[in-house]
Amino acid sequence: MSLEQPPPARRASDQDRERAAAVIQEAHGDGRLDFEEMDERLTQIYSAKTEIELRTATADLLPVAHGSAAAELTIRAKHSAQKREGAWIVPERVTAVAEHSSVKLDFTDAVISWREVHVEAHAKHSSVVMVVPRGWSVDIDNVDMVHSAAKNKATAPTAGSVRLVVTGQARHGSIVVRHPRKRHWWWPWYSK
Repeated sequence: MSLEQPPPARRASDQDRERAAAVIQEAHGDGRLDFEEMDERLTQIYSAKTEIELRTATADLLPVAHGSAAAELTIRAKHSAQKREGAWIVPERVTAVAEHSSVKLDFTDAVISWREVHVEAHAKHSSVVMVVPRGWSVDIDNVDMVHSAAKNKATAPTAGSVRLVVTGQARHGSIVVRHPRKRHWWWPWYSK
């Protein structure tokens, strides 16, 4: 008779700790945590070795939704720029419509409850950029293009990661999926 051992807890990365710290800092900024509680939890997060320890520190603090908590989100930009970044809650389906504009969807610090996220991108003389964490699986094969470019700059996916499915069309525009840019100490205007 053999006893089955539970799987070992996954080790937390620096990026995992930074995401958890962002949730704590947002909760402090919203008044859900006082200064002492924030300090205790940040200490707990930066000393965490596993993802389970990070989840324990943030379990009662869901980030405040930026916009609607619906299952779908539509972002429209006409002669302007739209961004979703930070600890925003990602619905299962996102539609980005850009006309002579730019739309940026930054998923690196976002709260994602889905195994698969669908983005329908429509870029007319515009750009739609999606910034994804390393390890995500990306599918941009079903984008219709006319005098445009669709680029997947993401590295190889890891097993069990979130899958991003991008569909839609680009007319004289671009649709790009990439990782966050590397921060250089000598460049003060760092942007993901």
